[in-house]
Amino acid sequence: MLTRFCLYSVLKNLRFADPFLVLFLLDINFSYTGIGLLLGFERLLSGLLEVPTGILADRWGRRSSLAACFLFYTVSFLVFAHTAGLSGAQQTVWLYAAATLFSLGEALRTGSHKAIILDWLDARGESGRTTRVIGIARTFSKASSGMAALVGGLVLYFTGGYRALFQLSAVAAVAGFVLMLTYPRELEGEQWREPTRATGSPRPSLLRRLAVLAAAPGILPLFFHSVVFESQTHLLLKYYLQPFLREGLEARGILIMGAGALWVGANEAVRDGLGGLGAWLSPTIERSSGGGIPALRRSYRLCLVLSLSLGLCYYQGWLLGGLAVLALLTMLQNARRPLFISAFNRVMDRPQRATTLSIESQSRSLATAALLPLMGVLADHLSLGAVFLAVSAILAAGLLIPLKRGPATL
Repeated sequence: MLTRFCLYSVLKNLRFADPFLVLFLLDINFSYTGIGLLLGFERLLSGLLEVPTGILADRWGRRSSLAACFLFYTVSFLVFAHTAGLSGAQQTVWLYAAATLFSLGEALRTGSHKAIILDWLDARGESGRTTRVIGIARTFSKASSGMAALVGGLVLYFTGGYRALFQLSAVAAVAGFVLMLTYPRELEGEQWREPTRATGSPRPSLLRRLAVLAAAPGILPLFFHSVVFESQTHLLLKYYLQPFLREGLEARGILIMGAGALWVGANEAVRDGLGGLGAWLSPTIERSSGGGIPALRRSYRLCLVLSLSLGLCYYQGWLLGGLAVLALLTMLQNARRPLFISAFNRVMDRPQRATTLSIESQSRSLATAALLPLMGVLADHLSLGAVFLAVSAILAAGLLIPLKRGPATL
């Protein structure tokens, strides 16, 4: 199964258009505010649907949910490809349709595959390997993202258009759908294996499970720090890295629809390679830090330092310095995620893992969705540097809630 987990990570991340999505929207004359509204809508919709679809995954089956997720991805990418040949209001309507379909796929995906991995480890009595297995899967995930970025850069350089990038992404999504059909039925989840309790007693309600989760020592600060850290790094790495690189390249006379496409692809490949290395090193970082919680604390503080450094690089015009900071931030984010999952796993109700992980993911999505339009206004009326400073301020505010070691998160 480990091979199939890694293959899932590869196919999920063969999104050839992803490193160029914001550039595509800028190229069709979307403002940063318009981009923030579109992508904020996508994050908001996926966020609102994550808990319901997490419950669906626990009850209907996680494997089935992931198969449906890849089908939504396929149609979404094909619609994005269609919009490349449109203009005006018609193009905007189709873009929102594509974003809606992608949101449905994302909502079905989040939490489900990690829950499958955790179930598989429990069944084998190897829950102690959680950080390592999640780290290995994430390494393959980042490696495939890097490969997709390189291929995407070459395709954009030679074709001079974005449509082929979306079409290639749709092909990979179809392959992901086929892969999910090969997963054994027992990985659908606890509800499939045990449709009723042996005692015949009803299962506790969702609100009761959430109350028990919230009462676990140290869980709320752990949850809060993850939401703040992940939402802010997501803003920087997914939505504002591309504009930062574009501004730096154009200031040096390099256009995206030329050699700039190769720059974007190469930069993404390097970042994703470092992200994979970060994920691989997660267990080492955990041991050297004296446990998961100390490692999470240190990574959060380092994230704040890197965010401030990015703002400095922008205002000084240091393109390569800024790219180095973003590469380190990518490595940090990918090293931290397995640490969080391992710590969070210790407080989750096992049959409801997809639901619980979806709640955490939903909170991150809603935070990102709320901030995207606001950050877009800052970028339009001030500069990208104002966005980087705003992210730093939010990260600094997160330090007001201390992340302490507790019995549930040792």
